[in-house]
Amino acid sequence: MLTRGFKKSGILCFTAHYSSSLLKKSQISHGFLVGTQACSDESILKPVDVNILETIVDELCKLIGKQKFVYAKHLLTSISTQASVHPVPSIASALKKICKTEWISSKFLHMLFSIYSDAGMFEKAFETFNIAVGLFGMFNGRLCHQFLLVLKKSNQTDLAVLFFQRMLEEYGVDVSTHSMAMVVDGLCKGGSVQSAQDLIDEMHLKEVKPNIYCYNSLIRAYGKKRDFESIGEILKHIDDIGIARDVSTFTILIDAYSRSGRIVDAERIFNEFKEKGIEDGDVILYTTIISAVCKGGKMKQACYLFDECVEKGIQPNEHTYGALINGFCKLGQMDAAMMLMGEMQRSGVELNQVILNTMMDGYCKKGMFENALEIRVIMEKKGMELDEYTCNILACVLFKSKQVIDAKKILHEQIERGVAANIVNFTKLIDIYCKEGNIREAENLLQEMDKLGLKPNVVSYNTMIDGYGQKGKLKEAQELRKQMEAKGFSPDVFTYTSLIHWSCVSGNINEAKALFEEMHDKGIDRNVVTYNAMISGLSKEGKSEEAYRLYDEMVEAGVPPNDAIYSSLVVSLYPASKTK
Repeated sequence: MLTRGFKKSGILCFTAHYSSSLLKKSQISHGFLVGTQACSDESILKPVDVNILETIVDELCKLIGKQKFVYAKHLLTSISTQASVHPVPSIASALKKICKTEWISSKFLHMLFSIYSDAGMFEKAFETFNIAVGLFGMFNGRLCHQFLLVLKKSNQTDLAVLFFQRMLEEYGVDVSTHSMAMVVDGLCKGGSVQSAQDLIDEMHLKEVKPNIYCYNSLIRAYGKKRDFESIGEILKHIDDIGIARDVSTFTILIDAYSRSGRIVDAERIFNEFKEKGIEDGDVILYTTIISAVCKGGKMKQACYLFDECVEKGIQPNEHTYGALINGFCKLGQMDAAMMLMGEMQRSGVELNQVILNTMMDGYCKKGMFENALEIRVIMEKKGMELDEYTCNILACVLFKSKQVIDAKKILHEQIERGVAANIVNFTKLIDIYCKEGNIREAENLLQEMDKLGLKPNVVSYNTMIDGYGQKGKLKEAQELRKQMEAKGFSPDVFTYTSLIHWSCVSGNINEAKALFEEMHDKGIDRNVVTYNAMISGLSKEGKSEEAYRLYDEMVEAGVPPNDAIYSSLVVSLYPASKTK
């Protein structure tokens, strides 16, 4: 993959992908790309007062000659970026006519390039570059690197690639490894991983060797795609060519494995980092591995890593504390989470809204509603505005604590304010109305989402389908499922489980069995709740043999049964019809 060999052409292979489309996008004329041709085109001078421009350019050259660069830059800025800006070729033509000293002309154009770059006038900066290399055959590599940095920060990846291509075409431009790394990173973040790969492969043509930053960008991009095979090839390649992995490499690898749920592999990479003895690591590395082991529920190990981080003199930040607090909250260990929050404040690390949202959600799931509402008070004291996530959690707390009116009020206020109101807000409100049995209001909200341009998602439809089921409106539930499919959403395990459950409740066991088989035909994995709904329905109908057969099938499928399954199987042996 990384050692395919060089292409015969001196132009990078990634150029073929970009050149035709990007030249159109950049709106840079052929004349500007040639440079000297643009300067000789006198017709472009017609819209401006040539004499005045030449006088100003003459004064600028004198200032530059006297090395009064600050004054020169102010004057040049006024004629190049303000209201009545002169076209770049007009300025260049005047410069060529007035100035006969090469270093002054070169400094003039470098200064003009820098001014355009700082002002965000990227295409004019590009024009200036092309004119300068056309006249002198060289350009300052440091300024080029700064321009690439500005383009990257402005999300101008396409223009950055095109500019880098021009740099490579000019032998008088120093192309640094850092410039290449910047472009590679921009391509990767823009999703053009293959183009980044091609660029790295071809850079040997200019004898510019990629550094670890280039490869880290590739590893990160492949990690997001869960393409661990390509990651393995990259790691083997950098080992073969003698490029050492740095802390960022290990951090990126740990994060990639963690996001894919491969916690054991994440731990293996961290241990490999320690064995290599590269350095102590940094807070990002430790936060990433702590987050990974917390996802695996290994809180004892997470705490050990946290202590190790502190012992090495690495100060944990809000993300480090947040990862640990989130881990404790997911396991329902709220006392430990609260103690950690207190330690965080004593260490001078400020609480943020994400951590407080996590605490509130943890208390809600534990049924500790008063504690959850106390977190809201803390947020208000700190002047934090309730965002959409806080509102959803708070609505859940209020609803479960029987404060239904307040729960609806907080969500309605969020939606009416129009501040970050999203699909989650509406879905939570629909859920509350469905659980209240107020189907009409839930239907109105679903329709209102469309009017506001917030298209309902699968969760929104599933919530409404379950609401219909609760009211015994299976016909409406099935109709909504059809609407959902017509809009391009595929029913998931929750959709089917809800329909199966309510079909069983209503006594329509044949419909439930048909839906259960449909899941298999569509390749949708059934979970323990799905099996429980079906087994419970069969048991209540006295179909003991079918219920037990389905239990065996569930075990063979690797789905562990729960207490509800066993209770349903017992019921199948003593159906209501027999007890009567």
